[in-house]
Amino acid sequence: MTQKELATVSASIDDITPHPKNVRQGDIGAISESLKAHGQYRAIVVQRSTGHILAGNHTWKAAKALGWKQISAHFIDCDDEKAMRILLADNRANDLATYDDAALAAVLKELAATDDGLTGTLYDGESLDRLIADIEMSLADSNALNQFTQVIKVPQYEIVGERPELNELADSTRADELKARINSTELPDDIRDFLLTATRRHIVFNYRKIAEFYPHASPDVQRLMEDSALIIIDADDAIAKGYAVFAQQIDEIAEHDRN
Repeated sequence: MTQKELATVSASIDDITPHPKNVRQGDIGAISESLKAHGQYRAIVVQRSTGHILAGNHTWKAAKALGWKQISAHFIDCDDEKAMRILLADNRANDLATYDDAALAAVLKELAATDDGLTGTLYDGESLDRLIADIEMSLADSNALNQFTQVIKVPQYEIVGERPELNELADSTRADELKARINSTELPDDIRDFLLTATRRHIVFNYRKIAEFYPHASPDVQRLMEDSALIIIDADDAIAKGYAVFAQQIDEIAEHDRN
């Protein structure tokens, strides 16, 4: 766009119209209050060829409701497709914006302490109190949740006794009984393989003995035990490998609340 296209002009409010495909629903009453308090401090954007407003549709409506005859505008040259893209982008950019609630509350507190208070901000004392209450509640919820999620104590595996025997680490009695029954039954090979695989669910691991065995093992065996989730060394690693899904879900909830 050239500087000429961006020049601000005072246009007859009746010579331009809201875009017929603008689906945004604005608060005309709130905008009217702002216009009465501050005047128009930002020009609306208008497609020159059609007179359709691309940005500021509700500013125009509020000005119209106030009985204005003139409005400040930027006129730009673009085709209808480009105009539609500008209109959508302007609305979407507002949707994507967020607040730093704590910083907003601090600014509003400063203004509330002045002679004019919150006049002209479209905030009032009730909305400020509600904002502060929401911030305090969010902090309280976060602190309560952090009591359960932030401190993860990983056990230290050090040699403190004799190395347990391998047959002490797991009890496969039930699994062995099932294997014997499966192997003695006439079954298709694929079904037999599946049922034999399922017998592993009945192996009972003795994690206390496994923890005693771990520091006696070689580094290669230790890594394999960690990858098999027989031993948890690092909490983040356990989450990444899917062994601590619940803890990960709690962390995600806490992060959502913080944002």
